[in-house]
Amino acid sequence: MATRREVIDDLRRQIERLGGAHGTHKTLPFGVLALDRHLPGRGLTLGALHEVIEHGPAAEFAGSATFFTAGIAARLKGPVLWCLTRRDLFAPGLMKVGLHPDRVIYAETNRDADVLPLIEEGLHQKGLGAVIGEVSRLGLTTSRRLQVAAEASGVPALVIRRW
Repeated sequence: MATRREVIDDLRRQIERLGGAHGTHKTLPFGVLALDRHLPGRGLTLGALHEVIEHGPAAEFAGSATFFTAGIAARLKGPVLWCLTRRDLFAPGLMKVGLHPDRVIYAETNRDADVLPLIEEGLHQKGLGAVIGEVSRLGLTTSRRLQVAAEASGVPALVIRRW
């Protein structure tokens, strides 16, 4: 009988053969073996869409999710496009996780629905290290469009879900 690890490794190989291979894109390891060993390619896949969701009573403000995402972006080269509807990013906090505010390009809109097209447009631009967007909803069609744009550009799209 196959072990759990063998079953997971076999499933990954099958997905790769079907064209969903994460091996075609670079990855960004977290440097934490217990986490990296569970991720395809042993790290966060670049050129892909990733959702970061905070749980609990403070999820509306997504403070931990924001710092986690900023920490990822800090390890990438190039400017970071941050699309949002609230003016609540705290520059000294971003610096504490390694993301200098001079690297951040803020794209602010009044409506949550306008953030998603900003993310997609950002993924079509050259030279960005990451595109981050804060939204309350992310539908299947939109997430697929963002995934395709991220794959084409090689730039990670990091979506923070705020309630």
